[in-house]
Amino acid sequence: MKEVVKAVKSSKPVVIYDEKSVLAIPAEVVSVEVVKMMMKHCDEIRVALPWKRIVELGLNRYKVFNGNAIPLDFKSLSANDRAEFMKILARGKLDLNDVIYPGRIFVEEAKEGGVLERPSFGEASLDLARLSGFELAGVYAPLLDEGNIADRDFGVKFAKEMGLKAVSINELIEFRLKNEKLVERVVSATLPTKFYGTFKAVGYKTPLGEIVALVKGNVSEGDVLVRIHSECLTGDVFHSLRCDCGEQLERALKKIDEEGKGVLIYMRGHEGRGIGLINKLMAYKLQEEGKDTVEANVELGFPPDLRSYGIAAQILMDLGVKSVRLMTNNPNKIEELKKYGFKVVREPIVIEPVEENKKYLKTKMEKMGHMICIND
Repeated sequence: MKEVVKAVKSSKPVVIYDEKSVLAIPAEVVSVEVVKMMMKHCDEIRVALPWKRIVELGLNRYKVFNGNAIPLDFKSLSANDRAEFMKILARGKLDLNDVIYPGRIFVEEAKEGGVLERPSFGEASLDLARLSGFELAGVYAPLLDEGNIADRDFGVKFAKEMGLKAVSINELIEFRLKNEKLVERVVSATLPTKFYGTFKAVGYKTPLGEIVALVKGNVSEGDVLVRIHSECLTGDVFHSLRCDCGEQLERALKKIDEEGKGVLIYMRGHEGRGIGLINKLMAYKLQEEGKDTVEANVELGFPPDLRSYGIAAQILMDLGVKSVRLMTNNPNKIEELKKYGFKVVREPIVIEPVEENKKYLKTKMEKMGHMICIND
């Protein structure tokens, strides 16, 4: 890792890979030459920024495309202007009159906690900047191999041929976990419940706020039933029929109690898929006017889903869990946990739709890839 950091401090790009490969560099030191290299060898160029920086720059006024990216350009399409634009984004000062929308540089939301919060390329590029002492703004672009997104083998070979350093997302995760952690276990107490037996409630301080894990039985051995549950006041407390969250929570707690072993992590900061309670109510209003749940979030200036599961992964590590039977319909949860080294098997959590949430569930299935069966 020292050699990677040394290269980045010298303003040289680095190849980052998992199954795919990208060329990356901190935005603060991106050069015209690096931009030209990306334009020659890569697909679309992305600038990864924490969401709060995107809001500070005023870029959330532009609609998100393809999940979590805002397509922009700066003055012109030249490599010089693009490099300058990326440096301006890193410095945090931007005149929106100079912005062209839509454009061909994709500004994407990346988690401030880097790969310890979400194990993806945007976060990895932020970590390159973090570990090298630069502002948290990363530039990366997927490498191309005969017109297709390059795999890890191509990326490693490309790095060797070009005299560049290469690092995997897993190596970044392992390096950071050896030197830091984003969760702190604060307290553990017995929690008897009315319907689901007695749990051990373990409290953590995290970047998302205070999070509680409900633990039953010895979870440090064997396959462990796990539910990572996103906070939903309206569904979990008020039993709203707009979503299936409350029923999923109840079903998960009941199943853990029946088996006598498992973990439920209640993810604070995930309300409305990360946009917060008031914004979620505003999204409800837009849905009443005809938008679906994804369109409503985008209309409000957010990506469809701001959640990530790296914090939950670190809580599971702290609890000693190694092999997970994950109660979920969300493929992102499964893939993220696997990247943190867990063995993961999906346990479907089936809730019968009602008329009030059928459109919502259908949208999650069709637009977000959730594994839901809906019989029209």
